[in-house]
Amino acid sequence: MDNCNCFNEFEIKNRIIYESKNFIVFPSLGQIVEGYLLIVPKNHYISMGSVPSKLYPELKLVYEKVRKVLSENYEVPIFFEHGPVSKTKKGGCCIDHAHFHAVPVKIDIIDELQNNFKCKKIKSFSDLKKQFKKDKPYFYYESNSEEKYLFEIPDIVPSQYIRQIIAKKINQPDKWDWRTCLGMEEIQKTIHKLKNKF
Repeated sequence: MDNCNCFNEFEIKNRIIYESKNFIVFPSLGQIVEGYLLIVPKNHYISMGSVPSKLYPELKLVYEKVRKVLSENYEVPIFFEHGPVSKTKKGGCCIDHAHFHAVPVKIDIIDELQNNFKCKKIKSFSDLKKQFKKDKPYFYYESNSEEKYLFEIPDIVPSQYIRQIIAKKINQPDKWDWRTCLGMEEIQKTIHKLKNKF
């Protein structure tokens, strides 16, 4: 990633540790913790809520595979997404391409999110699609115990809002911004550890 608006193809190709027909998995820039992965569609969609419903079964398989691999090699991950609906209704997202974050940390941030945003429990990715169709940005969050939540948020929230919460919660408050704290050593360790685990 060479700026805040797009993925740098060369860098991603060198980081891919798993791919399916329509999705790729690779370590995130800004490794708040080693093992931090992104699940990204190969085709362009602004958020997971805008991904075609017919791809959700495949996405679920990739998602579950990521959970299994991270659980076996690090910790049971939390998952999240800043779900933008347009370039002006970004919901704190700074990359204009859909991506789920999978972070192997044993924490729960539900209280911090519920204290600030309207929340509901959800069962599937189809709830993200409903939110997207309402033209309302959202946060998606799944806890270590696999409880899924959808938060309706304002059009504009601070950039990388959930990363800020996670970094503070694990006492690494300076590591939230992937632009200033790339974590290249952790990326290399993640690739080395997980490359053949999928």
